[in-house]
Amino acid sequence: MGGRTRLFILVFYAGLCSLTCDSVNAAPWETLPPDHWAYTEIEWLQTAGYLGSLNPANLPYTRGQVATAIQADPEPEVGMAVERFQLLLREFTAELTSADGWSTEVGGRFFGGLDVVHGSSSRETGYAVLSAGVGNRRMGAFTALRADHDLTFNEAYQGKVWQDFAGFTEAAYFTVTGEKQRWLLKLGRDHVYWGPGEDHLLLNHSARGLDQISFRVRWEWGEFSALIGQVSDFTDSTDQRTNRFISGHRLDIIPFDWLRLGISETLLFTGGIRFGSLNPLLPYYGELVNENSEGNGLIGFDFVADPKPGWRLYGQLLIDDIQFEKKSSRDLEPAEWGWLVGGRWADLKGFLGVNLSYSGITNRSYNALDPRYRYLNYGLPLGSELGNDGDRLRLDVAFWPWAALRLEGFWEFRRQGEGDLMAPFDTTYMNYTVDEGYSEPFPTGIVERTHTLGLGFSWLQGGFLQMEGWIGHDWMSNIGHIAGEEDGGFRGRLSLNVRLDRSVL
Repeated sequence: MGGRTRLFILVFYAGLCSLTCDSVNAAPWETLPPDHWAYTEIEWLQTAGYLGSLNPANLPYTRGQVATAIQADPEPEVGMAVERFQLLLREFTAELTSADGWSTEVGGRFFGGLDVVHGSSSRETGYAVLSAGVGNRRMGAFTALRADHDLTFNEAYQGKVWQDFAGFTEAAYFTVTGEKQRWLLKLGRDHVYWGPGEDHLLLNHSARGLDQISFRVRWEWGEFSALIGQVSDFTDSTDQRTNRFISGHRLDIIPFDWLRLGISETLLFTGGIRFGSLNPLLPYYGELVNENSEGNGLIGFDFVADPKPGWRLYGQLLIDDIQFEKKSSRDLEPAEWGWLVGGRWADLKGFLGVNLSYSGITNRSYNALDPRYRYLNYGLPLGSELGNDGDRLRLDVAFWPWAALRLEGFWEFRRQGEGDLMAPFDTTYMNYTVDEGYSEPFPTGIVERTHTLGLGFSWLQGGFLQMEGWIGHDWMSNIGHIAGEEDGGFRGRLSLNVRLDRSVL
């Protein structure tokens, strides 16, 4: 029996079990994995004016944070928004009603489906996660082991693959949480992503969490977060391995009830431990320059504005490297930066939602002359999923005929230049003098262009069983950066996601 067959049998039986299983354990310290359905619901309900105490630009949420927001923030009173809010109430009932005491949980998440792409045969898609945890209202320990079939098709992934699966520990951490979720201390591996919107420019979600020591402190008008972590080692052509580390800190400020501002900074460095690069109260860029040491620092600015219920504006600016002096050819290096701007509208009764976003990353961003300092973890981007040298404009329209059923329509236009995060750092600008100057278009070279128009759906059964699907048609030009090369056709996915994260065996 092949690995993929075993996976789908597991998903099938887990699906049957999910119709009768009931979750009873409270785990306020446990973080929601990036693929949890609650994130989408929370984002849309926030746009409609609910759950405003949750920070949309500092994720992931813990179950306790969501429960606290549900308990403290106003609830919807009319329309489909009431029923959708009830879905969250049922999901987090244990955290809302539990008393002090210890609990143990064993469970998992199972995802399986079918991908269809024009010009190629269909293939199975899926992963399975087994998890276990123990804790009480203030502290807990959790681990999750993942077997991922999808990552085996990602040529950039550098982890091990066995029997058509990439196997790794998705998360493993010990955490202590303060009263009313005012502070949180974490040691271990977990996800972290900063910035609003579905794509995050500075730190982005991925299947594998980030090894870290981190803390978060929250007060009435702001929040401060910091982490010290390690990413995948770098192995050079002589098989010599170099340890790589990452530090980060983030400050959120709420000057008005309707506005949230954030500033973040990360530093990727190698070699021995330097306390200046680990101190969360110091500006990392200044330490990098003053110590005359090597590394790659990024700075991000973001905002989320809710001018009135039903409307949300958000954006993020990423700065990698911008040259202000023009003294030598080295100073002709084009600016490396990225951007994300978007707006959401949501019907206050919870029936309809619209989102429009535009994001882009210039060439060379996240990259470095020394490949040890690329923003990669096991070959996958630590930042935006766009990589670099590309942009994307996307429109989403969502409709809820029932609380547990979301129908969607989307249109996307994407451009990809010839720049590549995995390629050697492009130093073409060094061939020009300051008097000659240097400039390049965005995106660079022969640009691939893809228009996609599609439909999708998501259906929930009791919070445990989720069926999703989408189908879209692509119109593609300059494929493979070959001028005039065109193609197009339908592609899509149908999947089943079963959640038994917190069931006792």
